[in-house]
Amino acid sequence: MASPLELFRKKQKVLMVPLTILALFAFIVMDQLTPAQFPPIAGMLLFGFVFWYLGRDRGKGIQFAAVGVIIGFFVGYLYIPKVGAETVVRSTAGDIDMREYQEMVQNRQIANQFIMRSYMASLSEEEQQRPQPPRGAMFGFGRDMEDDIILEFLFRKEAEKMNLIISDDAISNYISRYTNNKLSRKAFQETCQQLGKTEGQIYDIFRDQLQARQAFQMLRPEVSLTPAQYWNFYKKFNVRQELELVALPVKDFEAEVPAPSPAEKKAFFETYKTVFPGEKGPGSPGLRQPQKVQVEYLMADYVDTEKQVPPVTDKEIAAFYEDNKERLYKNNPIPDLPAGSTVPTAPEMPAPTGPATEQPAEAPKPETGEKPTEKPPTAPTKTETPAKAETPAKPDAPAKPKTDAKPEPATKPEPKSEQPEKKEESSALAAESATFVSLLDEKPAESPVVAPKPGAETAEIKPEATTTAPPPLEPYRPLNEDLKSEIRDQLLRERTLELMKDKISDAELFMNELSDKITNPEEGATRPTPEEASKALKEYAAEHQLIYNITPMMSAQEMSESEKYPLGTAREPSINQFAAQPRTAIEQLFETPVNLTYIPYEAEDSFSSGLLSYWKIKHVDATIPEFDDPEIDQQITEQLKLEKARPLAQKRGEELKKLISGDKEMSAAIEGQTITGKKEGTELSTTTTESFSWMRTSTANASNPFSMPRPELSSISAVEGAGNEFMEEVFDNLDNGEVGVVMNADKTVCYVVKVINRIPSTPGGLTAMYQEFLKEDMFFFFSPYLPMAQMEQQQTNFEWSQELEAKYQVEKYFEQVEGPEVVAQ
Repeated sequence: MASPLELFRKKQKVLMVPLTILALFAFIVMDQLTPAQFPPIAGMLLFGFVFWYLGRDRGKGIQFAAVGVIIGFFVGYLYIPKVGAETVVRSTAGDIDMREYQEMVQNRQIANQFIMRSYMASLSEEEQQRPQPPRGAMFGFGRDMEDDIILEFLFRKEAEKMNLIISDDAISNYISRYTNNKLSRKAFQETCQQLGKTEGQIYDIFRDQLQARQAFQMLRPEVSLTPAQYWNFYKKFNVRQELELVALPVKDFEAEVPAPSPAEKKAFFETYKTVFPGEKGPGSPGLRQPQKVQVEYLMADYVDTEKQVPPVTDKEIAAFYEDNKERLYKNNPIPDLPAGSTVPTAPEMPAPTGPATEQPAEAPKPETGEKPTEKPPTAPTKTETPAKAETPAKPDAPAKPKTDAKPEPATKPEPKSEQPEKKEESSALAAESATFVSLLDEKPAESPVVAPKPGAETAEIKPEATTTAPPPLEPYRPLNEDLKSEIRDQLLRERTLELMKDKISDAELFMNELSDKITNPEEGATRPTPEEASKALKEYAAEHQLIYNITPMMSAQEMSESEKYPLGTAREPSINQFAAQPRTAIEQLFETPVNLTYIPYEAEDSFSSGLLSYWKIKHVDATIPEFDDPEIDQQITEQLKLEKARPLAQKRGEELKKLISGDKEMSAAIEGQTITGKKEGTELSTTTTESFSWMRTSTANASNPFSMPRPELSSISAVEGAGNEFMEEVFDNLDNGEVGVVMNADKTVCYVVKVINRIPSTPGGLTAMYQEFLKEDMFFFFSPYLPMAQMEQQQTNFEWSQELEAKYQVEKYFEQVEGPEVVAQ
């Protein structure tokens, strides 16, 4: 009989077999499972092992294990909703829990990452140096991530109602279209492997995304603008006016607002913790923290790069001049004028000629019945040589004159005398006056001349040129010091820009190589850490004389307002002049997936005259703040005081409006008044604006002459951020001479305004403008009215999506959702 120790060892050996199997299963299989798949699998393993152990002594271990596996699966499946499945969206179309929401977000990111990676894989090595992201291929509806995912869910529900099915062929055609049919089968498989997905999983993800997009495109309302709407667009660009105004900053009234109580702060926090600032309207409060990114970049600065360009030599200037003088420096004479002739605007200049002033024609005698000539015979239209005037054309003078005139002035081609040259010094006005007096003089001349017949007029009078022909122009601009300086500056600028482009192209290649090591390291290679990547960029910048910089975590608004970092005003280079508007760096950073980091992009900044190669190294999605955060507590206090101070500023504005209304000058009406109305306050002063229109065409992208102009609100130097409501008030609700009270866009300043000059300001002037509107081509490619129509479509889409959410009674519960912070490790 075996001892207890031997029995224990025997049982231990029996137990080691399933335990070893379980360990191998855990290391190999369960590592690949998602959190949603873990509970059923864990239940199957646990219950299967327990039941196998109970049935082992009876010789029915396998049968018991099978029963345990089934029971464990159902127990684990029932446990799934309790693991991270809090409901975040409720609607009549169905609910979305946290697990489903995160899965939808992940699938959206995978789809967009697949588009970017497969697109890059389809490019040649030369094209990859300056890649242009595929426009319109990325998935999304232009909303915040949470709202965007909700819309995707609702659009898929609508697609199911329409029995809208996306086939595999439709997905293949979509991928082929944005890759220009250049994506190879091998590159497709490698992209799937990089994302850790099978081909079938990629197709299923694309099927969901395309189904939602197709439903959106089929159901969205199409905007059809009326002529009245286009007339309204036209007025916004062409009606101009000037204002006289006084500013009432809202902050000046915060001293009258008491500090908020803890209860008020808590209530404010609960109301606005899930709302972005300005989400419910311009200037509306909000505490939700926006997306933030951290960016590294290398920059080629124009001033620094110019110092690295070798000086332009005189020999290079002379060579450039010789090569380009025919195209750039040729002196072209005035076209369509014979050599030696005067400008076409001075036909009267030959008037003070010798024959006209010395021998004026005598008025005919009454008995002859002839009328005096209406045109003085001394104003020929062309300057003739004496040789031509010497022999008159016979057909023009068939009859001989009755009285023989002295032929000497007309027949003797004597050399030029000094007298006409002296008369050239007198003014043409004096000569014409003298001729006019002579014609009215009743006294006959000592040697009267009978008025010739019209046909003989040119033959009887000797015209002499009264102006000297200008010296002939040199064929080319002389290469003097001014032109040398001009050419030197041009060559220096061209070479500087070329060097900057070369530097940034090389920098982007270096960052691409570093990106591959970070995001897709070779087998057995160590992935660089963020610190090592930053060190490599710093060393590269020092070696190649570039500027290295890294930003703090910044929101899109902070980046656009930053004066230290040029990313807020940077755009991708415009390689194709016929392409659409270039993508801004902010759009590239914030509209790409959260976990798509360490992907280099190139940009140019017109304000700093710099070229950049940049990538984002961190991206934090929008987050719900914590009430105990000191920074959030400060934001709550500031927003509460601002909200309570606005009515006080508007009330003060209405008081000043009553003082100004009427025929009084604004400056006289507010004399001695202060901003708050208290004696110790700041005294008011008026400001007159420049002439402005409601809308204008942006000149920010003037470097691309083939891009569509972007309409934007006009900026007014005397108004801090005049928004659309401000423009609507001063253009639509106030007439010429009227006074109003209006807030700026973010409602931080209250303005009392008076319209002092509007063009047109009368019904007749507006009618004349309408006639010009009827002649305008509103649908021309460069017309600013087409983007206005597109903006109307976008606004319609936004309002329609809100109506769709209301239709399905969507309620959101994202209080516990925090965006992941993604850092390459």
